[in-house]
Amino acid sequence: MTSYTAKLASLIASRICHDLISPVGAISNGLELMTLGGISRDGPELRLVSESCDNASARIRFFRIAFGAASDNALVSRKEVAAVLQALGKAGRVVYEWVPGGDLPRREVQLALLALQCVENALPRGGVIRVEYHPGQWVITGLSERVAPDPAHWGQLEFLANSANPQAEEPVLDPNHVQFILLPILARDQGRTPEMAQGNGVITLTV
Repeated sequence: MTSYTAKLASLIASRICHDLISPVGAISNGLELMTLGGISRDGPELRLVSESCDNASARIRFFRIAFGAASDNALVSRKEVAAVLQALGKAGRVVYEWVPGGDLPRREVQLALLALQCVENALPRGGVIRVEYHPGQWVITGLSERVAPDPAHWGQLEFLANSANPQAEEPVLDPNHVQFILLPILARDQGRTPEMAQGNGVITLTV
């Protein structure tokens, strides 16, 4: 996959996320109006719709940062990232700890979220993912009672990260694991290489 193809994919992702966030937001606003009108939001039906709506909104916001187009000057606030990860954590088996304290360039945050998805894929039983940032480097650590990185996906990430000619072998595209393809390509554009280390109940991805 070339950088041009990756850029085209990011533009498509941005368009999809942009078009989806408005109707999801409208559903949420409709639920709020129903609540103000006297309908209880604690009933099982509305609670299910509300929780699903919140989760969909969080996922779209996550995907927009992770897979969408990122301009050179765009920033992402800590508040936004923390809110998205907190909402996702409520609906899943992973607890996310976002350590960076301030706003960061969107290109940086994009790398972090893609790496986070890679690490999450290695935690089949859930766990904790801690995201730390040092100038010019992300450190994403996954902690779980079971750490099981899939050799096929992680091997592909390693190949794309270290190959002098990544176009020599066309990567196997899988929509559920596209982060393993996109991360090394975007990292290479910034002169960086993802590296994974695994220990007892711990997996660390630096980029």
